[in-house]
Order: sequence, then structure tokens, then C-alpha cells
Amino acid sequence: MIVEALEPASFDDAIPGLGALLRDAVDGGASVNFVAGVTQDATEAWWAARRPAVMAGTITVFVARDGDGRIVGSTLLDRSINPNSPHRAEIGKVIVHRSARRQGLGSALMLAAESRARDEGRWMLVLDTVTGSPAAAMYEALGWQTAGTIPDYALDVHGRPEPATYYYKDLR
Repeated sequence: MIVEALEPASFDDAIPGLGALLRDAVDGGASVNFVAGVTQDATEAWWAARRPAVMAGTITVFVARDGDGRIVGSTLLDRSINPNSPHRAEIGKVIVHRSARRQGLGSALMLAAESRARDEGRWMLVLDTVTGSPAAAMYEALGWQTAGTIPDYALDVHGRPEPATYYYKDLR
């Protein structure tokens, strides 16, 4: 498996693979902004909506590829553009395809995003995930600290409210 940051010029070509990855996550029970029945068109549209920020360098998309070049993992580094937070970024869309889980890809994607953030002087990172999820356990194992939990924050894939926990990591 290879983990890489997508160059802005290659982002558009990656959208179908990113859409398929996002759809697999939802089909596997992760809500990641969607509910059951999401279409490939809808997941590709979600990624395509990030294009301006990717082109501007505000968002960097990291992907994991298998030996055939298929995208099997992703994460986003979304930099704050506010004048009072040049040190902060948000991590998002940490997804590993169901066929590639339990191989360390989620951790590898996180470490790649953290390394880029650190290199850019972005030392305060934040993210959120479903409370008690396998992702939450991974973040905690990687040294992320709990900031708090919000009950009924988002709907799961079946339309039921579920809590989200916010995490932060100080990279200094």
C-alpha cells in the first residue's frame, strides 16, 4: 500500500475513486455525512465540491492506494484560513475501504496528515468521530485527546441520532 498526498492537478482524476471509497464506507455503516442509499453521483459530488479548496491549497487530500492503484483510504488536512488560527487545521474523511482494514492504513494516513501539518507550522489539529467507534479508538491510540462529546450530533446511516466526540492533538 502506498500513502500519498494528491497534487491538485491529479485531484479531478481521483474523484471517482474517492467517491467509490466514500460510498463503501456508507454501505459499511459509517455515516460520514451520508445515510444509507447514497449514490456514486452523490459521493463524487461531495468530493468535487472540495475542488476549489484543493486547488487553492487549503485542503490536501491524502490517499492510500493498493497494488493496482485503487484508492483504498483517504484523509483530509483542512487548514484554517482565519487570521487568528494560522496554527490550526482539521482532519476529515479518514476512511479505509472495508477490504483494506486492519492493515494500519488509517494510522498511516493520519501520520501523513500530521507530518504535513507539522512541516507547515500547523500544530493544533482537531477532528470529530462517532463516540465509541473503532476510529475513536485509533485516534486515542495515536495520542489524540478528547475535547468533549455532543449527544445526538448526527444521524447514523439508518437515520438514528448518534453522539460525536471531538478530539484535538497538539503537535508541538
